[in-house]
Amino acid sequence: MNASGQIKGLLAVVAVLLLTGRACGQVVCWDFPLTNSCHEGLAFSDGVTGVLVWGAGDTIRLTVGRGDLWDHRGGYDWTEAQSYTNIVAAALSGDAMRLKELFRKDTLSGQPRNPYMLPLGRILVTVPGKVLRRGTLDPMTGLGELQFDDGACVSLAMGRESRQFSIQFEEHCRYRVRAMNCMEFPLARKALEDKGFSAAEMLCGRNENAGGFVWRLPADNPVSLLWHRRKDALSITTGRANERCFDPVEFDRIRNESLSQWTEFWREGASVEVPDPVIQRIFDYGMYRFGAMTDPSGVPAGLQGQWLEDDRLVPWHGDYHFNINVQECYSPAYRGGHFSHLKPLFDMVLGWRPLLRKNAERFCGIKNGYVMPHSVDDRGVCIGGFWTGTIDHGSAAWTADMMYRYACYSGDVDFLRNGGLDFMKGAMNVYRAMMKDEGGILSMPLGPSPEWGADDVRVAVGRNPSFQLAAAHRLARDLMGAAALLGEAADPMWLDVERRLPQYVAGEGGINLFEGRPFTESHRHHSHMAGLYPFDTIDVSDPRNAEVIGETYRRWIMNGTGRWTGWCVPWASILNVHLGYPVAGVQLLKNWDAYFCNSGHGSLHNAYAPGFTAFTVSDNFVNSGTGQIMQMDGQCAAAAAVMELMVHEVNGKARFFQGCPSEWKCVSFRNIALSDGRRASGSRENGNVNVVYQ
Repeated sequence: MNASGQIKGLLAVVAVLLLTGRACGQVVCWDFPLTNSCHEGLAFSDGVTGVLVWGAGDTIRLTVGRGDLWDHRGGYDWTEAQSYTNIVAAALSGDAMRLKELFRKDTLSGQPRNPYMLPLGRILVTVPGKVLRRGTLDPMTGLGELQFDDGACVSLAMGRESRQFSIQFEEHCRYRVRAMNCMEFPLARKALEDKGFSAAEMLCGRNENAGGFVWRLPADNPVSLLWHRRKDALSITTGRANERCFDPVEFDRIRNESLSQWTEFWREGASVEVPDPVIQRIFDYGMYRFGAMTDPSGVPAGLQGQWLEDDRLVPWHGDYHFNINVQECYSPAYRGGHFSHLKPLFDMVLGWRPLLRKNAERFCGIKNGYVMPHSVDDRGVCIGGFWTGTIDHGSAAWTADMMYRYACYSGDVDFLRNGGLDFMKGAMNVYRAMMKDEGGILSMPLGPSPEWGADDVRVAVGRNPSFQLAAAHRLARDLMGAAALLGEAADPMWLDVERRLPQYVAGEGGINLFEGRPFTESHRHHSHMAGLYPFDTIDVSDPRNAEVIGETYRRWIMNGTGRWTGWCVPWASILNVHLGYPVAGVQLLKNWDAYFCNSGHGSLHNAYAPGFTAFTVSDNFVNSGTGQIMQMDGQCAAAAAVMELMVHEVNGKARFFQGCPSEWKCVSFRNIALSDGRRASGSRENGNVNVVYQ
């Protein structure tokens, strides 16, 4: 390009920057009534407390949860008998009874089998004579509004500093308030009474201007949900002690806190502008919910973040699933440039190291390793019952990769020095202890491909799982990169693994799950393709890999979407984009929105509408609300996938706009982060691409 062309290109990008200095978002809308599920509601969170706003008629329902509200009883300790040697012997002999015995746990009567997150409660706000009609939320400001049939409005805001959610009513508006503990709902009460819970102590103000409850838990600190009326505003807060009152602040202060927080969030991070309103909303609202859920001053986010149902126990304990779900929940932090949002998660995991070190010693007999089961509570305690998930060491390796990528994207090399590199080394030491040296080639005698075959010993595990091979190679490369960043010598073992461990195992249909086991049916985990994404370990320019990659893709497409769930659709979108199929990548995101989001843009595990997958929410479940299993992994991964349309990296090389269909004549992005620590902004107009680095 000549000098004149370069100047024109720079001017085009400057124009993009000026236009997108404030992210070009869209206000998200809700139509009332919303009564099927709390997850249809407008979502607010300060990183600790979550509020979902839904309801019908003259009643606003506020479902309130906390991201740190656990019953910590139960769980599985790693035993001496659960050694890799014993597991391999039982699996190779097909001894299913032996495996069940190895992972069996006897639970005392009245005690939970596993730790689980607890529902909290609901605030009912009744406004006589009015009917709810519409709700809006601006992802750029975090501010919401509810509109009634007579044109009256109320404003909604949540403040991170004050830790309060507030509703501002019009002057002289009359309304009633009632707090409900989760024990007032039949499904929750039945489940919790069996585990030793009692009803909460309800609190009443002298002049009906305050109320709430304190709930004492069998083995954990009490929790409170409190409300207070002040002038024309209702304020709500939660606490983790025997709290009976709080000091409500003015609505304007909470509103200003929200404006300040979200202005900084969008200034700091990435934004995109696309001509498709569905894709634009997926990004804007997804990034908003990611930012609210993973606030750096909050608690690490599990499957549902802080948005927990109030009338039943949350599905799958609401825990931390490290075989993709946590990774997807936090995926927007990287391209999005919100690196501080990762720190609470990493601090929590590094705090588990004494426990994970004991696990490794019992699993493979080494004292310098870390073993992390795929499903744990916020103390790292194994939530057991699924033995193939428990032994899935890819969970630790993938988390180690998250730590290394954080250091590369953010430039925070001290994080590696102060614990990150140690965790990475410990994860690799376990992998190496699992490997055998067979005629100069390293192999993994046994391992799972995540959730394939459930816990059926005949199909769930095998030799050299392609997922585990890719994870080990990614970890070896990350370790060598981390050592270079710190000016340390690389361990020869890492290079040995890189040289002598196969990249994947393959057959006629492309990459296999394990040796001798091809990919034969639709499945929610695309893990056999992990060497393409997320681990990016397969050299796509090598002709020896080209045929295998092509056959893998064709077999994957032929098996279809019949057993997919919500969170795997954005993953599939990214795979298509990285392989050069932008139309499929975009359409899959639109399918995710059409099939796996409810009427309130809530991200579901099972499809809300039939026709895409066999995993659907049945009609009777939709009506009762019990079938809407919300998980935040899909929503966050979808937002990350939109950024991959704009910028993605394959084998370390950045590709711009290659995920954007040619029909998108004008598209732009601002401040997207790259793995080398730089930021980029760019535009594509009528096929002309302009990119500047910051």
